[in-house]
Amino acid sequence: MVKFIPVRYARTNYPEDIRPKIQEVPFNFGRVTLENSNCLPYLSLHTDPSIIWYGSKRNKILSSDILKEFPLIRSNILDFGHAKLWCDQKWSKEFAGFLTRLTEGIDHQRIRIIEVHTPFNTSCDLLEDFIDIYKTFEEEVLKEFPSAEILIENMFNNDRKKRFGKFILSTSKDIIKLSDLISESNLKLRLVLDIPQLLSEHNGGNKLLTEGMIKDTLAPFMEMRNYIKSTHIWGNDINKIRGAHSCDFNTYFDGDEELKKCFLEEIRQLFDDGKARYFVPEVGSTIAVQSIVNDLKNAGIQFVDPE
Repeated sequence: MVKFIPVRYARTNYPEDIRPKIQEVPFNFGRVTLENSNCLPYLSLHTDPSIIWYGSKRNKILSSDILKEFPLIRSNILDFGHAKLWCDQKWSKEFAGFLTRLTEGIDHQRIRIIEVHTPFNTSCDLLEDFIDIYKTFEEEVLKEFPSAEILIENMFNNDRKKRFGKFILSTSKDIIKLSDLISESNLKLRLVLDIPQLLSEHNGGNKLLTEGMIKDTLAPFMEMRNYIKSTHIWGNDINKIRGAHSCDFNTYFDGDEELKKCFLEEIRQLFDDGKARYFVPEVGSTIAVQSIVNDLKNAGIQFVDPE
């Protein structure tokens, strides 16, 4: 049986029979507090410090009193607005401190997920180096957030970001290698499998997928799926009228019901081990979220509460 723990994304709503208990909260260097994040019992901190800021937004961030307490993080927000991640162990420790500082006033037992992003190869170019740098972060964070799971997300190397470098966790090979390194290091870090980003990385962001592409991309994860604790699944608009993170599976597969059926079946097979995983529908539309969730339910996926 496939079990997904629903996480609420933005202000969207699931179908009426599903009541998520976890709210995803954007968490980046532009935030000054999370104190008022009281909408649901539990929180998932989606850290996205690689976001790009320009001009007045960047200057506002650099003037933050909180960020001034973390000089290494602050000095690695570059002139063109991109923040370098996982530079070294000192940065890793500061990042843990920043997270703790930003969550002052929140019961740390409420924080169930801390999701981190992969660096570009311009700041850390090997997964082995990332593991060595990351260890400090995990050690510090779990002292403050013992009930949290730390997860890392794979990313798509979009051409629009190539001037910043290349993400070091993007392909199936990268993800499997990282799971091996985690096992060897006895770390508690686990993986978020962002399926649309993975499919884009392997098959091109502008292509209409085929059944072969879907099966070939997802098949390698069967043997290491124990390391996957969460998944991002969202729709897209293959015709680029509305773009990514905006639509459901009907637009993603351009109305091809057989292709959508194949996609849903491959997801069901991949996660059919009885273990509950977090599910984030990264779409800013309630209509699209409900359409995606109903498709997943019709494919036999069960939505359950967190333990």
